[in-house]
This record gives sequence, structure tokens and C-alpha cells, in this order.
Amino acid sequence: MPIRRRIELTVSEARLRFQQLVRVTGLTGQVTVIVDGGRPIAAIVPAAAVLGDAPATSPSVPAPRSGFPPGPRTSTSAGPSSTASAEGWMRRIEKVREDVRKQHAGRIGELSQALDEAWRLLDSLRPPGSDRAADTLRATHADLRKPPGSITT
Repeated sequence: MPIRRRIELTVSEARLRFQQLVRVTGLTGQVTVIVDGGRPIAAIVPAAAVLGDAPATSPSVPAPRSGFPPGPRTSTSAGPSSTASAEGWMRRIEKVREDVRKQHAGRIGELSQALDEAWRLLDSLRPPGSDRAADTLRATHADLRKPPGSITT
């Protein structure tokens, strides 16, 4: 499976997104740990990791500790259509991620333009040195006023 990551969600968040979490777990092998008051209480893991059909590739997925016998086994052979389906989902997920990145970049550009306009207006109304509060604001936000390529971290 191409993605193997672990996320933590509260009981209420997991309840709201249960169907989505189960499907993502089946496609990507994602492990979702459900926490209550910051304490792990349950996990949504790929069935193969618990049933023993395939070795668990994530050290963060512990072996089941219950005294119950394993449930009935079903065929888990991944045929060509299953692999194609998973690859299709992965392409869709990557497309959504790229679209979100583009939206964020556009919004950052819009906010930067609005901030530049606000500073131009403030500079025209309160030129540097004429208002102590405005000068304090300028000093505090000096890093925001720099051109995008000149900000260092």
C-alpha cells in the first residue's frame, strides 16, 4: 500500500467521519487512533494487520490483545480491479491536494495585495515618524512588509 500513516482523532471526530476513515484505511493502510481525553482507546486499522492475512508493515499497529478468537476470514486477494481502484483513488486524492494548494496560493496572493494596500493607506494617513502607535505597528510588522523573496526564517 503506498501510504502508511497514523492520525489521532477524538471519539466525536471519528464518529462524524467513520465511513470515510474506514474507506481510506482500506485503500491506503492508514491507521486512525481514537482518543478520549488524550488517551488512546481504539484504532481503525487495515483488516489484514489484525486478521493476520498479511504482515503489518507499521510498527505502530500493535497485535490484538483481546482473548476473542479471530473473526471469519474472507478472501482478501487484491485483484487487478482492486489495484486499479486504489490507484484511481490515489490519483483523485493527489488532484484534490494540488487543487487545494493552488487555492491557498491564490488566497495568499489576495491577502498579500490587501495587506500592501492597507499599509499604503496607513503610510499616507500616518507617515513614518508622525504617529507613535503607527510606528510601533510598522516595527512589529516589518517582516510582513518585506517583499516575498526577502523573508528569512
